[in-house]
Amino acid sequence: MLLPDENDLTFLFEGDRRQADLFIEKHKPLFEEGQWMDDVEEMAEEYATEELIPIVFSFVFGVTIDWREYDDEIVRLFGARLPDETVDVEQTDEGLLVTYNGRSHPIRLSFSGGDRYITIRAFNEIIKPTYEIRLFQGSYMSDTHDFLVLRGERWAELERRYPGRMAEMFTIIDDTVDFP
Repeated sequence: MLLPDENDLTFLFEGDRRQADLFIEKHKPLFEEGQWMDDVEEMAEEYATEELIPIVFSFVFGVTIDWREYDDEIVRLFGARLPDETVDVEQTDEGLLVTYNGRSHPIRLSFSGGDRYITIRAFNEIIKPTYEIRLFQGSYMSDTHDFLVLRGERWAELERRYPGRMAEMFTIIDDTVDFP
């Protein structure tokens, strides 16, 4: 899976309705494969452009995590978004053992509902500073959260270019972020 390029990110922050329609058309096979096309078409009719763009963008480039997701699958889903990186995960008696580019990282879990974000925070720290995971703010109050993985320098560039929009659109993963 590819990370968004400069044009994709410009669309996310500066896109208009025409560009949203073109984006939807470009990614129609993916939406149909995921059985999202009906939802996308309905949203395109009902949502304002500034609401629609982050949603369709996250369908294409995001990682969706349900609050019931298995922790090893969370690592696999994020790992699949990292080009040219090797990520393996195995379950242990204490939690997970994540191997990132040949280096092992244990993640101790509590074996409770709080483990989803223990896993997300820990994996985020493992891949930093090369990559960083951020939460799409629009998904925060749901039981399914959408995330974007980008290179660390790309996040810094976006912070410089779009400081206000970044704060509106993304939440930095810290100790306070969890499923509602």
